[in-house]
Amino acid sequence: MFRNYLKIALRQALKHKSYSLINVLGLAAGITCCLLILLYVQNELAFDDFHGKRARIYRINKIVHEEGGEVTHTAEMPGNFAPALVQDYPEVESAVRLRPWWDEMLVSYGEKKLKINHVVFTDSTFFDIFDFELVAGDRRQVLRAPLTAVITEETAQQFFGEADPIGQVLVGLFDMPLTVTGIAKKPPMRSHIQFNILISWSTSTNSAYAERFSWMNRWITQTAFTYALLAPGAEPQALAAKFPAFMQKYMARWADKYFPYLQPLADVHLKAANIPLQFQMNSNAGNIQTVYVLAIIAVLVLIIACINYMNLATARAARRAAEIGLRKAVGAEQRQLIWQFLGEAFALALLALMLAAVLVELLLPAFNRLTLRALVFEPLVNPALLLGMLGVALFVGLAAGSYPAFVLSSFQPIAVLKNGYTSRWQGVRSRKMLVVTQFCFSIFLIIATLVVYRQRDFMRTKNLGFEREQVVMLAIPSSTIRTQAHAFKTELLRHPNIISAAYASGGPGIGAMGFDILPEGRPLSARFAVPTVGVDFDFANTLGLEIASGRNFNTTFSTDSSAVLINETLARQLGWATPIGKRLALGTDNPQTLTVIGVVKDFHIRSVHQKIEPVLLYITDRRFNHLSVKLAGNDLPETLQYLAATWARFETRHPFEYKFLDQTFEQYYLSEERLTQTLGVFAVLAIAIACLGLFGLAAYVAEQRTKEIGIRKVLGASLAGIVSLLSKDFVKLVLLANMLAWPIGWYAMNRWLQNFSYRIEIGWGIFAFAGGLAVVIALATVSTQAIRAALANPVEALRYE
Repeated sequence: MFRNYLKIALRQALKHKSYSLINVLGLAAGITCCLLILLYVQNELAFDDFHGKRARIYRINKIVHEEGGEVTHTAEMPGNFAPALVQDYPEVESAVRLRPWWDEMLVSYGEKKLKINHVVFTDSTFFDIFDFELVAGDRRQVLRAPLTAVITEETAQQFFGEADPIGQVLVGLFDMPLTVTGIAKKPPMRSHIQFNILISWSTSTNSAYAERFSWMNRWITQTAFTYALLAPGAEPQALAAKFPAFMQKYMARWADKYFPYLQPLADVHLKAANIPLQFQMNSNAGNIQTVYVLAIIAVLVLIIACINYMNLATARAARRAAEIGLRKAVGAEQRQLIWQFLGEAFALALLALMLAAVLVELLLPAFNRLTLRALVFEPLVNPALLLGMLGVALFVGLAAGSYPAFVLSSFQPIAVLKNGYTSRWQGVRSRKMLVVTQFCFSIFLIIATLVVYRQRDFMRTKNLGFEREQVVMLAIPSSTIRTQAHAFKTELLRHPNIISAAYASGGPGIGAMGFDILPEGRPLSARFAVPTVGVDFDFANTLGLEIASGRNFNTTFSTDSSAVLINETLARQLGWATPIGKRLALGTDNPQTLTVIGVVKDFHIRSVHQKIEPVLLYITDRRFNHLSVKLAGNDLPETLQYLAATWARFETRHPFEYKFLDQTFEQYYLSEERLTQTLGVFAVLAIAIACLGLFGLAAYVAEQRTKEIGIRKVLGASLAGIVSLLSKDFVKLVLLANMLAWPIGWYAMNRWLQNFSYRIEIGWGIFAFAGGLAVVIALATVSTQAIRAALANPVEALRYE
């Protein structure tokens, strides 16, 4: 019987080629969208699932209650936290610390010098807790001794070629000799932990380097990403309940500000959106909200494609009325007819699935670039994907075929054979509702795309409180250039296109280290951490910071070596109406008393995703790691060549590398950029599918009204009048879809905008543009068929009347 249904379905498809083509293309587009998103969702949900002990692994995050009442989340913990946790609580079987080195580390072997990213300091328990594959070396011993390292196969190939790396010595920062004790496979892409070199944590306590790395092993510096492996049967809630007492024991000063909590390893990739990327070891973090949004988009686009089939199938019912009546007259039951029409829908769905598989293979590289993933389409070796594909085809067949099957199979044979078939009011109303639903979804996607685009554009162009254009950032290594910092800067300023330059330990695009401050006249308990940047005298002028009150640093004042500038947010947080002349202590071990000489207007150190932080600037001549160079903007290539040549004269070990400050800030908004592009693509796809169905429906309506159009033309109707007659009903449906989509779009996008500290207001212009665009596209689609019908010869339509 199924074979017979398949033959009938193929016969119908070949008989009505244009109708079948519209259906197959619409369904294939919807299924393609669904499969791409299915691949993405499957990949996101599979992050970190290869660790055998993952159910017992937890990352320790903390909630930070800032002095001004703001609450932030971070995954950074003190370096001493993990050892104390294992020592105090038997339910913690083991723990591991990870400290990624900033950006890149210059590593050398003989004459070969390479900048390596993803260099991580970690404990010897790393390979005991995590199941990263080690191809050479003892998992329990490779990172136990100081000055040892594990490198990936790719890194080994870069330095040693085909030679055996074990026992070889690499030279890292501070000229550290690192003996290679193990070779690891490169971490899978679906791991939130990525590394090329692992350096033993005990290196930081080695007598030769302990002073340089003392900040990694203190309670007061938040440096390590800490993971705990709980003992079998241990309850994470019970352990978390002990954290307040733990904080009182080791960090009493911060016990009322820092609140640690456990996050399951399975949640680290998708459920850490409340932690800024700079405060977690997951630069390519996902977002469960994005997964939900894309899943909803997949369903919406698939529904739009199914509605096309339903609309066209029921609209063309008149053409099959006689066939159905005849089948019923010779004994066909309604159940058999339902299966026949469902079979036709399934046949088209399978054909669309095959076409979609080809489209997915073609579009996957572009989709990977859009999502920054490395997805592969291999259904034959991915059972879950294969089942998903078959499930999508089954859903499409049922969703698209069920309504037409029940409508068409319900025809009464006597009525259709005697009087023919005329569309019932209920059928017309249903088709109108389906068209409205299609365009409601499409308009919503347009609104969402416009809002995300406007928010992204707002963040990119917002006044950040400093001048970011034509500022080059140079990372200053811990080498000879620091000992000649003044001479290097003086030499740079000789070039006419270099306006100014300033050293700093942080700042916009870099961040700031948190140091404790204690305002004068307040008890020790009032001490709190503030983002602090060590700068030279030219920092404020180089970045164009504005002085709100007081004055800037000035070399003519000998006392400015013990002076500070604070921003407006910190002044408000301290409750100082007149901050100038106020004093504060900076640091904890050997606090330095500093005097406030000026207040700078608020400026962003990081992206506008976060609120402006309180910031303190102090003068330093040694604690710097970056040089900001302000350019005039004339002859940029020649100026950069001069920078490179001057660098080479002062720095022989580290290669010259630079970043533009404005480009650094552009990187902060890549997630919104990708979301804008993704929504835009799917919005266009949804509109295209909806218009494809509208095109077929308009063709059917024009065909049904051929005689009416012929009579109107004979009676003198104009081309514009006939086009208006055939188009106005469709335009009304799109306008109704607008009325439904606007409140949905306003509510959903306002909820999304609540995630931003600084956001746009959704104006009526967005809704008007989205609605107008939908009307214009729909009108253009319908008008092509309307004009074609209006230009037809009326004699042909009325020949037999």
